[in-house]
Amino acid sequence: MDGFLLIDKPKNITSFGVCNNLKRKFNLKCGHNGTLDPNTTGLMVVALGSATKLLKLINEHDKTYLATITFGILTDTLDICGNVLKDYDMQVNKEDLLKALEVLKNKDSQIPPLTSAIKVNGKKLLEYQRKGIEVKVDARNVKIYDYKIVSDLRYENNHYSFDIILDVSKGFYVRSFARDLGELLGGVATLLDLRRIKCGSYDIKDAIKLDEVKEEDIINITSFFDFPKVEVNDYIAKLVKNGITLDERQTKLNGVFYVTHNCDIIAIYEEVDLYKYKPILIF
Repeated sequence: MDGFLLIDKPKNITSFGVCNNLKRKFNLKCGHNGTLDPNTTGLMVVALGSATKLLKLINEHDKTYLATITFGILTDTLDICGNVLKDYDMQVNKEDLLKALEVLKNKDSQIPPLTSAIKVNGKKLLEYQRKGIEVKVDARNVKIYDYKIVSDLRYENNHYSFDIILDVSKGFYVRSFARDLGELLGGVATLLDLRRIKCGSYDIKDAIKLDEVKEEDIINITSFFDFPKVEVNDYIAKLVKNGITLDERQTKLNGVFYVTHNCDIIAIYEEVDLYKYKPILIF
């Protein structure tokens, strides 16, 4: 049953909780491709068994989110689940909103939330925040590739809100995006709702609800990854099964590839230096 699941994570459960649920269900080691906050829903790529060794090949992927942002509210977590620090009727118009979005799209860095798992001096930022310790947080290189407003700018309960789809790079925080958007508009904003709808080439439309997942939903490794293949002879095949390093005598491919013997996949290798390749997984 080693392989992958595309899970539609529900609200009010951690990513760790999702993995624990699946670990108990299938009695296999389980890992995921990036943490979603408990109140965030959407796509999680989950690996089972030996496929957990391949999660690093997914973690680098860009993401797409559907977010709801509300203006005039600021919390200590930058989302609606935090303690409210400010709450007032903030006026927003569409023309100014569009200008602010263009400014953020052209930025190439972002300061992450204090309530995040990013480590400074060996401790997570959220640990400093819980203890009330101030710490300098450096901006991180991230990017908005594209965005699309998918709702009207609506006024409800004394606050303007809108929905937006964001195509972003690895490491992008939508909570920080909401904060920065509010500041650009001369006020404050917070993330009201968030759903991850794409991770690399994987789409939420192919995901399965956590409480409906079955063994037959597991995607085997070779179906999940479409890597090029390098065929080796009997002698090299025996060495591959012992974890030998390959070089230009076998291939000059860049990146990750399957090693095959008699057309059967026996390992997955990655490039670690120019024409030097080491195994990630041996079958």
